[in-house]
Amino acid sequence: MREARCRVLLLLLNDLFTAAFVLAGCLWIYHLMGAYYTLEECVGLWPLVPVMLLCNAAIRLYHGNPFYPGAALGPVEELRRVFLSVSLSYLLLFGYLALTRQVELYSRVALVASWGLTFLLLPLTRWWCRSLMKRWGVGQIPVLIAGAGLGGQLMVQRIARDKFFGFRAVGFVDDHPDKQGTEVGGVPVLGKLADGVRIGRERQVSYVICCVPFHIMESLLKQYSEYFLHVLLVPSNEVFSIAWSYPVNLDGCSALEIRNQLLMALPRVCKWLAEVVIAVLAIVMAFPLLLVIGLGIKLTSRGPMLYRANRLGVGGKPIRVLKFRTMYADADQRLEQLLAEDPELEREWREKFKLVNDPRITPLGRFLRKTSLDELPQFWNVLTGEMAVIGPRPIVADEVKYYGDKYELLKRVKPGITGLWQVSGRSEVDYPNRVALDMNYIMNWSIWMDYFIFLKTIKEVLFCRGAY
Repeated sequence: MREARCRVLLLLLNDLFTAAFVLAGCLWIYHLMGAYYTLEECVGLWPLVPVMLLCNAAIRLYHGNPFYPGAALGPVEELRRVFLSVSLSYLLLFGYLALTRQVELYSRVALVASWGLTFLLLPLTRWWCRSLMKRWGVGQIPVLIAGAGLGGQLMVQRIARDKFFGFRAVGFVDDHPDKQGTEVGGVPVLGKLADGVRIGRERQVSYVICCVPFHIMESLLKQYSEYFLHVLLVPSNEVFSIAWSYPVNLDGCSALEIRNQLLMALPRVCKWLAEVVIAVLAIVMAFPLLLVIGLGIKLTSRGPMLYRANRLGVGGKPIRVLKFRTMYADADQRLEQLLAEDPELEREWREKFKLVNDPRITPLGRFLRKTSLDELPQFWNVLTGEMAVIGPRPIVADEVKYYGDKYELLKRVKPGITGLWQVSGRSEVDYPNRVALDMNYIMNWSIWMDYFIFLKTIKEVLFCRGAY
């Protein structure tokens, strides 16, 4: 538990610094604009910081679940809790200032701005704090993996990539005789499944992740739950969504209700209204940039400014997705010639419908694709109701075969300008993972997931990752 306590302490210090820094920064900026605050008046706002820490603790921002501090809280759920905690903290601050008759001493604009900036910056500083902990090996919670098969190996890879949960795989337990005493994916196999409790005691591990077939899980659960504080069961196949699943008691019978938020009327209307506002603001604010890009395209290559790509929308109906033209006017003829001459390029095209070093792309077009500026006209598709700002990846008719029976669910929602695929590697993601990411978004959608994807999109665009 020492690692967990260390993790909680570092997150607490991060939140303390962020809240104090944002509040002081907003007051200082307002002071530069002509307002004057005495030291006593600035100190009068000190209750906000401990109140925010208490709200964070009450909403379990330091305890991912009620049982294990610092773990098992995903980024989307954390965004929701950060919003609740920050909003509650500032409401309490306003109440405190009103009760003590100090509310007229402070600029409401500065306080509201500090609320918004705290909500924006706190998830980012927490991500930065966790990244440093991962890099330095601090506060990493040891876990034992039951099952060294494909599921266990994928889990180890996820743990190695993940900067959020703070897990560290100490070893496998597996019954396969050929794996005993070896390493799988750089992680040692420490014994058989029956040795899990003994190994957990020896290595002071209180968390075990079971990646074994379902028929083995029941016996493992009985055995492991007697020692391990936390037993995480990972089903061999993801047959249901867990983000919006709720336990239900049906006259003594336990059941699990799955709710698909994105297919419900009210959430869809709220999402549509928010995205229309975003699209209008984006078009108005980016209008000068749109003119510059359009002029640059006309001056550097022959052809129209915009390209209308044929994609499938809601209900499988064809839509014309707008993009700035990034290819030469005779791109289709060039593609046919390239694929006929080079079998390797033809294979790459069949697999991804993209080429890494595509000779059809103009120099300006390569820059527009790298920075994703070529997709700005798609905000018009949002206004016309054909697309969403955030959603599954828009696909062409030839890609339907990769989705199989999942396409019936995919075509019930609007494709998006950005989405989980775009913030998870974009062009570098293979097709099975693209399909999985699209299904994950549809089944686990929430307004907080959209906000999380929006923040990650900004990061991916700034660093120009995965686009070509």
